[in-house]
Amino acid sequence: MEIEARIRPLVDALNATGLVQTFSSCEGHFAPEEQTLVDRNQAEVRFIPASGIQSPQVERLLASVLIRFKQSHGLVPTTVTGFKLFTPLDEVEVEETFVLQLRPFNRFDSPNHKRADTDRAIQQIVAILGQMKR
Repeated sequence: MEIEARIRPLVDALNATGLVQTFSSCEGHFAPEEQTLVDRNQAEVRFIPASGIQSPQVERLLASVLIRFKQSHGLVPTTVTGFKLFTPLDEVEVEETFVLQLRPFNRFDSPNHKRADTDRAIQQIVAILGQMKR
């Protein structure tokens, strides 16, 4: 599946750290006609540790990105969060996935405003990742 153009710089920057392997992303879809049963009012990238990398290293990367983003840009107009998602695969096995999510702070802003805020936050995170060393 093709990576959407607006989220591609963030996908590439995350993969360039050498710490993660991305496998799913969404640039966010804010117009009313783009909504589905699933909330699409955010952008996100999902990833797992790269080969030979342990989860604590990825957790430190994610925490560092979140802290630097908040220090430099705050939580408005885009809130950036990261978390580990646990998804049951069957009765025994649970999949662990990391998620970096960008959500417009004001859900009542116009779709164009949310798009612009999200695009700016993507570029800001890409810049943060570019400043970090492995």
